[in-house]
Amino acid sequence: MATPISKILDFSGKTAIITGGCSGMGVGLAKRFAETGANIVVTYFKSSPEAVERVVREIEAVGAPVMAVKMDVRSAAESYRMVDEVVSRFGTVDFLINNAGIYPHQKVLECTEQEWDDMQNSNLKGAFFCSQACAAQMIKQGRGGSIVNIISINGYRPLADSVAYGASKAGLAMTTRCLAVELGKYGIRVNGVAPGLIDAPGLDENVPGWRERYERRAPAGRLGLHSDIADVCIFYCSDMSSWIAGEITMADGGVMHAEAY
Repeated sequence: MATPISKILDFSGKTAIITGGCSGMGVGLAKRFAETGANIVVTYFKSSPEAVERVVREIEAVGAPVMAVKMDVRSAAESYRMVDEVVSRFGTVDFLINNAGIYPHQKVLECTEQEWDDMQNSNLKGAFFCSQACAAQMIKQGRGGSIVNIISINGYRPLADSVAYGASKAGLAMTTRCLAVELGKYGIRVNGVAPGLIDAPGLDENVPGWRERYERRAPAGRLGLHSDIADVCIFYCSDMSSWIAGEITMADGGVMHAEAY
């Protein structure tokens, strides 16, 4: 008999780690996961103490147990320390959402070596070592788990002034598939979500014209919301996706399938 949907989406007693969970899309992911009843862990690096405290209070208001862990995802040692702290507090690691990353724009002829390295270390190396640390704990627990990588449609389609970012996300897409192949035998499923343009404060000031251009091209006729991405992540963490591994969902309002002319 199939498990009732109400139980499939009940993550009570399980622990979800959202890296970069105290800013941007990470906040939306954390608050949405809190609705499932899971223990919530948000990691942060540069967020102010006030911002972290505000996010913690918002998650607590949903009724979920929560802890915030400061860490630098660019360090493998920091990933393992973070997992140790989570296990000390909640006992298990069940879900990892690799959301932390950076996305500055650089023109090809102006991108410095340091900017290139920072992008790869934050977006690709960080996701790999967080996955490694969490997978090691999941294997020790012996009850499987789910890892979801936040990629980007820019890992599949080029965008001007974004070569370093696009390269990091393309690398993360292949990393997702490789992790799925190796970790599947332990009951750990690894998948990804590739968001399109997400509506956020400051978007129109930072990239004028992008909203209108995207809305014209996307069949759905709108930008994405944080909840659009969170819901795909929750699906991948639930038993509804128990036979899915190594897949990457384009959550982009259909823009990847927009007409060529």
